[in-house]
Amino acid sequence: MFRNRAPFLLLDEIDKMCPRDQTFLLNLMETGIITETKYGKTRQAEIETFVFATSNNSRKLSAALLSRFFIIELEPYTYEEFYEITFRLLGTRQEIARIIADAVWKTSRNLRDCVRIAKLANSEEDANFLVEKFLRH
Repeated sequence: MFRNRAPFLLLDEIDKMCPRDQTFLLNLMETGIITETKYGKTRQAEIETFVFATSNNSRKLSAALLSRFFIIELEPYTYEEFYEITFRLLGTRQEIARIIADAVWKTSRNLRDCVRIAKLANSEEDANFLVEKFLRH
């Protein structure tokens, strides 16, 4: 931040940030000033940065930090969108993607589960076996 003075700060899954880092971010958004203390020495800089963030659970953010954002809530995927994303993400045959997407849609609806299964599946039989073992229990 000191060196690059980026005009945009993009944060994925801000809800996973530790409270100390959330406090740093709040200070940046509130004052435009960043401060770093190392080995008893402190440096400060004033920067103009726009912060964009994603969050799976905004309840994990402080009210003060949350109030600094313009919040846009996205609708959950439809099945068709979920399948299309799965198919493009996996880069695999359509039938394997369909087996995986169907099973994950019926259980977790988590695209990461689709990726985990696809990494191990080389055939429709593999996909069916992995779905049965990992998602049904």
